[in-house]
Amino acid sequence: MKKFNLFNYRAIILTINSIHIIVHYNKKRRTTYLRQERAEVEGNQSYHIDFLEIIESVTDAFFALDRDLRFTYMNQKGADMLEKKQQDLIGKYVWEEFPTGIDQKFHHHYNKIMEEQKSVEFDEYYPAPVDKWFHVRVHPSKNGFSVFFQDITVERAKQKINDEYYKSLFDQNPDGVFSLDFDGYITSINQSMERISGYDREYFSGKKYFEVEFIQQTDIELLKSFFNKARSGETQTFELSIIDKNSIVRHCVVTYFPIKVIGEIVGIFGILKDITSLKEMEKNLHRSEQKYRSLKLHNTDGICSFDIYGNLVGINPAVEKITGYSTEEFFQLNIMKLFNPKNEQNFTASIQQVLSGHGAVDSFEGTLITKGGKKIHTSMTIIPIFIDEKIDGFYIIVKDITKNKHTEELLIRSEKLSAVGQLAASIVHEIRNPLTSLMGFLQLMKSNTGMNDQYYQIMLDELTRINSITNELLVLSKPQVKQMKQENITSSLSDIVQLMNSQAVLHNVEIQLTTENDLPDIPCDIKQLKQVFINIIKNGIEAMEDKGGVITVTAKRKNFKEVCISFQDQGIGIPKEQLEHIGEPFYTTKKKGTGLGMSMIYTIVENHRGTLDIQSEVGQGTIVTVCLPIDSESAK
Repeated sequence: MKKFNLFNYRAIILTINSIHIIVHYNKKRRTTYLRQERAEVEGNQSYHIDFLEIIESVTDAFFALDRDLRFTYMNQKGADMLEKKQQDLIGKYVWEEFPTGIDQKFHHHYNKIMEEQKSVEFDEYYPAPVDKWFHVRVHPSKNGFSVFFQDITVERAKQKINDEYYKSLFDQNPDGVFSLDFDGYITSINQSMERISGYDREYFSGKKYFEVEFIQQTDIELLKSFFNKARSGETQTFELSIIDKNSIVRHCVVTYFPIKVIGEIVGIFGILKDITSLKEMEKNLHRSEQKYRSLKLHNTDGICSFDIYGNLVGINPAVEKITGYSTEEFFQLNIMKLFNPKNEQNFTASIQQVLSGHGAVDSFEGTLITKGGKKIHTSMTIIPIFIDEKIDGFYIIVKDITKNKHTEELLIRSEKLSAVGQLAASIVHEIRNPLTSLMGFLQLMKSNTGMNDQYYQIMLDELTRINSITNELLVLSKPQVKQMKQENITSSLSDIVQLMNSQAVLHNVEIQLTTENDLPDIPCDIKQLKQVFINIIKNGIEAMEDKGGVITVTAKRKNFKEVCISFQDQGIGIPKEQLEHIGEPFYTTKKKGTGLGMSMIYTIVENHRGTLDIQSEVGQGTIVTVCLPIDSESAK
């Protein structure tokens, strides 16, 4: 052995029989590199044996060629790999033994090595009968070549599969995929990139990423920033709007990530995902949410949302307006008790029906007491909440139908009054004519006979009562307002109070009048209105005849559209069940009443396009409020 050197504990150089051997050690495997050169050294058989043992023990196949490309040595690994015998190759011309290699890289590289005397490394396939891929390393010397080669057929097959996977992923990817070199030039694109941009592959050739026409000028600096960050090793994801070849704006998400080869960044891969449809869906979803929010926020009906367990989730502003409770207060209430449906059992069953998927249920009526104590009528509808086609809860839509109820009651009362009026019209004349005759003859008989005056007076009083009833029937049968004129309601009320005071004093009742200053005149038939006000005051006096008290009459303007006159007594009050029937023809709470007085009042007020409201509580008294329009057009 001529030389023996140790290089960083990773390589040694052996020179045996004019051959220098560089032996490299690796953590995973040992690779031997051979360099031949002629030298005059002292031969030593033991060293020669050691050298052969080393060559035969290396993991690579190895053979040596002289300057004429004849085999001078081949280890057993090489013979097995090439399917030859060692002794059959020694001295043979390499291209005679392997003629197919002349048309391949083998021949080209060997000639190049001979000319340039530089080591070379390459991969090549040798066809049948060898039928293998080799990784070849050739090291030249003055006297020939040292050739190391490895069978990489399996690795090449795996690589081919990986390449096919990559090619399929690249070509068939629905997103646009492209690659850039380190300077930003576009080196490849897939079909999806062509489809999204509208430009073919030829268009991209030789262009940098920011030179393509679909990139907007305002985005170039931003793109350069992202590219530089990716080139430094940081993956970048960002949104970008492009204008394709057909001038259509496409919204995209772009991802840049570095391409690394043996730890070194050599370029950038890019993925361009067209999210235009997704953006449109998001836009439509946002619009739908805005519409839903607008519908909920500005709906005049109350909307309460509940989860599938019946827990209150939220309410809209209309619920606060209808009930008078704030959102925080509303969440503390017993909702069922507040809504007070007429049939609570059916209402609860309907909620279960809705949650079971049987659709919406509507028209549940209830009475709700507001925070201020006002009673309102409601109509409730139960609607399922669907999320991802599954029932996730339910809505209760609450509509204030108090006005509708009042209108409905007025309509029913009007129909009843109309029926009574028709009846009155058909019989009143038949009664009044003979009644007049009876009263006349009775008065004549009283003056001409000696009968007891007491009996005559009783008969005359009863006939007078019958005549009064017929007069009331006439009002019902002919309810039209005779003549509308602008009248001062304040002076009319003063006259009425003065008129009724004498009767009130007899029952220990005081009438107090309070009117707002400068009340406007109202269009009315003042004679009929006086009849209304007198009847109301008269009813109040009769309600207090046992204990006396005060009747308060108040007149004031309301909303600049109406004048409201209220009559509040301190009488016995009217029970709730009776209050609902007040105003119906022939319904009375008095022992000697006819049930026509209040009907007449309702008729006159309605003919003036006014409203009449009665609030009463047993033991506390009654408040009757008449509201009349100020505008003459409204009163027509």
